[in-house]
Amino acid sequence: MKRILMVAVLSAVLVTGFVGVAAAGSGAGAINLSFPIGARFNALGEAGTALSQDATAMWWNPGGLAFLPQRPKNHDMHLMQSSLAEGLAEDIGLYWAGYAAPLGSHGSLGGYINYLDMGDQQATDENGEPIGQFSSYMFAVGMTYGVRISRNVGVGLGVKYFRDKLSDDAVIQDPQGGGSGDSFGVDMGVLWKVPSLRSNLGLAISNLGPDIKHVDADQSDPMPRKFSVGLAFSLYHSEYMGLLLVGDWLAPLYKWDDEKEDYGFGLDTDQEEYGFGVEWNYLRSLFVRFGYKSAAYGDIQDTTFGFGVDMDRWVGQAITFDFASVPQAEGLPKVSRLSLGYRF
Repeated sequence: MKRILMVAVLSAVLVTGFVGVAAAGSGAGAINLSFPIGARFNALGEAGTALSQDATAMWWNPGGLAFLPQRPKNHDMHLMQSSLAEGLAEDIGLYWAGYAAPLGSHGSLGGYINYLDMGDQQATDENGEPIGQFSSYMFAVGMTYGVRISRNVGVGLGVKYFRDKLSDDAVIQDPQGGGSGDSFGVDMGVLWKVPSLRSNLGLAISNLGPDIKHVDADQSDPMPRKFSVGLAFSLYHSEYMGLLLVGDWLAPLYKWDDEKEDYGFGLDTDQEEYGFGVEWNYLRSLFVRFGYKSAAYGDIQDTTFGFGVDMDRWVGQAITFDFASVPQAEGLPKVSRLSLGYRF
């Protein structure tokens, strides 16, 4: 009964992870690490590996953090909130907060916290009888360092600690383990700017770390390891307007091994994802964004859109607000992501 209960709990969490776990790929744990951060990049088809150069680079590509502005208003704060089950489970939400600061010629350093509130759950036995309630969550804290190794090339490295609580140990009551697990992860990336082509190229590897064990090793889940490559291109730029194109491709760095009947390390192109988008801006203050997202897991083939406002021109404070509407899985409603940024 104990093991059946744990499997039921995990299944509920992963189904709740319908919640767009396109980026996570099938079978991964730590799904909170899979949701793209920053409403701007979400609106652009969930593409930001070659574009993010603020606090959100700690999620997209640590190499982008190397290009944090070394000038006034060079400290960056970013907050994001995302609904994950609009109209289905309103108490499920993702929250992310990050801060990054320049270190002069020594690069940039940042830290963040990532929290997924999965709401209250009803525990049942193998007969479906209620035996108690519990709250579930996942969180991660991390730090990232980025530095330029040349004028146009930045590299970065990040580390994180992850922990989840899928059920109270009193509910599981298994001597081999409980309803909580933890792990750690490493991120690394490079961002290469090509001014002559008005382009950026980004490469990143994320969430390298040991599996997350619940109850016993046979019920462990891999970290959502992934490899991503991105391209950004400034199609048009003037004093008044600009037009930007961006695209990403990624695949999980874990794949099912039929012989071992478990996940192993490897690039699983069968679960590939790609996204691309276009951003139009007026006076670098008003932004309109459209994109397209395709992902094998979740059978996603849908559009994204959003908008943004940078208040610096009007109020003298570099406050940004961004909104995005993104797909989660086929047959499920789109969800909203909101970001608030502040440079000082």
